[in-house]
Amino acid sequence: MSFNRRRVALACTYCRHRKRRCDAGRPSCRSCIEADVDCRYDDTPSQRIDSSGGGREIIGRLQEIEAMLQNHLPNITALASGIQAIASQSATGALAATSPASHASTLQAARILSHDLAGAGSSQQWPLPLHTIESQQELTAIADPELAPLTIPVGHKTSSNYLLRLPAMKQLIGEYPPDLFFVLESQNPMPPEMPVHPPAAARPLDPTALDKDVLDCLVSAFFTQVYRYHPVLDKAEFYQIYHTFLENYYSDPWSIESVLCLVVFALGAATLAQPGAQCFGASPPGMLYMQAALPSLISMSSWEISYSLLLPQALVLASVYFAYIIRPLQSWRLVYSASSLLQFKLCRLSARDGDPAAKEIILRLFWSCFLVECDRLAELELPQSGIQQLIDQTNLPSFNGVDSSQSTAYLAEISIRRLLNRVHHSLYPRKQDGLSLSSTSLTAADEFSAAEIASVTSVCDELYRQLNLWYESIPEPFRPSLGTEPICNDRETVLRIRYYAARHIIHRPFVLYVVTNNLQHVSNSVILEKAGVCIESCRVYLQNTRRMLLKQSQYTWTFSLS
Repeated sequence: MSFNRRRVALACTYCRHRKRRCDAGRPSCRSCIEADVDCRYDDTPSQRIDSSGGGREIIGRLQEIEAMLQNHLPNITALASGIQAIASQSATGALAATSPASHASTLQAARILSHDLAGAGSSQQWPLPLHTIESQQELTAIADPELAPLTIPVGHKTSSNYLLRLPAMKQLIGEYPPDLFFVLESQNPMPPEMPVHPPAAARPLDPTALDKDVLDCLVSAFFTQVYRYHPVLDKAEFYQIYHTFLENYYSDPWSIESVLCLVVFALGAATLAQPGAQCFGASPPGMLYMQAALPSLISMSSWEISYSLLLPQALVLASVYFAYIIRPLQSWRLVYSASSLLQFKLCRLSARDGDPAAKEIILRLFWSCFLVECDRLAELELPQSGIQQLIDQTNLPSFNGVDSSQSTAYLAEISIRRLLNRVHHSLYPRKQDGLSLSSTSLTAADEFSAAEIASVTSVCDELYRQLNLWYESIPEPFRPSLGTEPICNDRETVLRIRYYAARHIIHRPFVLYVVTNNLQHVSNSVILEKAGVCIESCRVYLQNTRRMLLKQSQYTWTFSLS
């Protein structure tokens, strides 16, 4: 037998203290009468117990929820119908004919700039604020682990070396070593001012090389020409270091502060050199300063483990200097060292109580290392530092207080470099099986076949769409025009060249398909159109790079080989 026990609203003081049941009788309850004590009630406001067990309140709340759902039911139904229609359209569209692998590649391409271009439709939103970029970590967490990363794959097939090894190219130009450009660069002698084995006792610079007016000019040239491509220094902090250098250089010529100044002087001299005025192979401009800086720089990079940012700053800028004087292997060695130091700092960045300015510089150094290293790895088969593995977990710089044109161009170049890396992974990965190692063919049996071209067509379309999205996302005041008309701003010219480089690489498989299969007539209009886009992109690329190669820049080797 069960029954609902009903409690009174308020028990008297006597029953409450003795934990007895009270019938709440007035003026005295039954227990107090039997015990012959005064029956008193605490009349202060208190939370009364709902004799219904709270049922009425629960039922009322459920009715409110039901009414709210009824009000939103039309919107929920419309949203569900829209999602279903999109899914149905995607399933019956262009992706339906592709293989599962190409479908995955299309999905990965669609995500390429999901955070880089988020909210980048207006100039007020560029450069992207740091808190917006942090949403990238959420995207990474839900991404399919099988999708290709934003790194350059080992042994990719985008390089000029690979093109020279194709059978069709061999018929035209003959046999070349598989690592031709690495062999050429490794045999390129260093300038005489830069001996391979430096003297045991390095000497400070002669006072005639430290004329203040000359150094002021070199520093100004650095911040005008180099800093906009790699803003890895704090201007105010560097000028303090520079003034100390002018006063106390000979008291400590091998300090990291002195080395950083010498690297900046070398870069300034390289940017001021007139085209054709000097032979970069015999006596590159600025080598006098780099010769004095490099022994200490190499020694410190081998043994120094600290939180000082001056060393990675000097290493990154020294790497850029060797790019200016067209020494890609030396540039790679220095940026490799800088990347190793930065990875040490990045893994401890969240645990440190560092100031925001230092964290900002670390992020700029990270992305400059990423840009320089990727330019080397895109054409040379070299060991990777591992810094590319961290790009999905590393924020972009906030660029507070930096000129908007500089920050926009810097972020835009990072974004398209990431897209280029995804193109390498999606379209040009190394085949793991079926490789023929004969003297006439270094391609897989199914490479550039009709089936493979059909499977990557939708991937190319998506990558091309993302490339155009990248271009349109650049704020109009800083967006380079497309075509061959000269641009006064070199920074915009670089972005234009990057655009056409990506455009031609995305569509290159269709040209290779026609050439490899020796097709005299192409009946497929889609393949013919995309091959035409590739050839047109190459033509525009060559016309734009021709003007850039007339002057000294860090892109001389990269643009001449891509």
